Amino acid sequence: MFSFLRRIARIFVRKSTRLSQTPLNTVSLVILIIVDLFVLFNVFGGLDSVSSFPLSPNEEYPCYEDYQTYHGTSNLSPFDRQVNAVTSSLNVLENYNLNPVPNQERRLGSIANLCLDYQTLQQGLNTPEHQDFIDQVKGLENNITIKQGEVSQLQDQYDSTLLEKIAGQDANNSINQSTAEQTKQDIETAQAEISRWKQEIIDTHTALINTEPAVAYLKALGNANTYASLKKGYESADFWYPNLQFLLQLCFLTPLIAIAYGWQSISINRDRGLQTLLSWHLLLIFCVPLVVRLFQFLQFSNLVRWVVDAIVVLVGGLMFIASYLFILVIPLVGFGLIKFLQHFVFNPRVQAKKRIQKQRCLQCNARLQTTDPHCPHCGFNQYQNCHHCHSLTHRYAPFCRVCGEDLGSSAGVGGNG
Repeated sequence: MFSFLRRIARIFVRKSTRLSQTPLNTVSLVILIIVDLFVLFNVFGGLDSVSSFPLSPNEEYPCYEDYQTYHGTSNLSPFDRQVNAVTSSLNVLENYNLNPVPNQERRLGSIANLCLDYQTLQQGLNTPEHQDFIDQVKGLENNITIKQGEVSQLQDQYDSTLLEKIAGQDANNSINQSTAEQTKQDIETAQAEISRWKQEIIDTHTALINTEPAVAYLKALGNANTYASLKKGYESADFWYPNLQFLLQLCFLTPLIAIAYGWQSISINRDRGLQTLLSWHLLLIFCVPLVVRLFQFLQFSNLVRWVVDAIVVLVGGLMFIASYLFILVIPLVGFGLIKFLQHFVFNPRVQAKKRIQKQRCLQCNARLQTTDPHCPHCGFNQYQNCHHCHSLTHRYAPFCRVCGEDLGSSAGVGGNG
């Protein structure tokens, strides 16, 4: 495996830094790297754009969070839940105006009908009467805050005068302007006023949630069947959203990789050195995001997580057994990827047929004379000994050119002498 990786590294460096087997000069190499980076940034930009093409679960179900908050706050009384729901919606309407999803008509997916109905009811809350209720409550809450500060000061003053009284200090020498009894009375008066304002807030909230638009809104928000339907749809969208993003990213990258690969093959066959170099770099640039997105998908995808959870369930919830399976599966996947690369990408036999027919070097694709046993450009030995008749025959060829014997696994064996 290490020899395979070393061979891949050598091929990678040679194909990336040579033009018709001639090493690139420093300036050309820097320019090529700049072009690579520019293309790479644009590819990732395109991937981000195509990833945002489908509506996200929160965009498809914008009302789900409100329903979840309302039905999830079981520690609050029904009155407090209703008040919080209405006041929160009014604050949202006042600050954001429930702007629609940007460019929705040009994107994949649509807002759920249940949420469209919900937004209609929510918009119905935005009336001058309701805003007056909110302003009244804010004014009362502000008064309570100020009065509570005054009570805190009075309490400190009361404690001080009480200590002076216990110590028997003359009232004329006191640092406080009022007696302990007067201060206590002021505290009680302020607390009574705070209690009255709190009751006014409760009365205002009661009037608010009993208006016709608020009743209709709260009825829809409190519908358990609607919440269950929204939850099911949201969880389904949340499950498939990253998988759909990955599929769209594949659709974006596949034509680019196919074009670069086709250009690379044509350039090699027609011996176009500069085009071969450029197409190779493009092929690498397009494959890098594919590998990155593939690993992200394997690590964060809900579909992969579902498969992992299913495996854990199949083994009875025993994580250590699941770990054994993962330890076995991952090397098998790596082995399969290596075999795929050896057979389709880095297999010299794939290119050997055309290069033998065109009298080109089996390793560097340079032109050869008929009598050249070694390549004058890279030194590669073009021939090997047939294991049957011991005659010289082409390396990497499936059959001996003299006796026609099937070379099989012996093809390509022999020193590069």
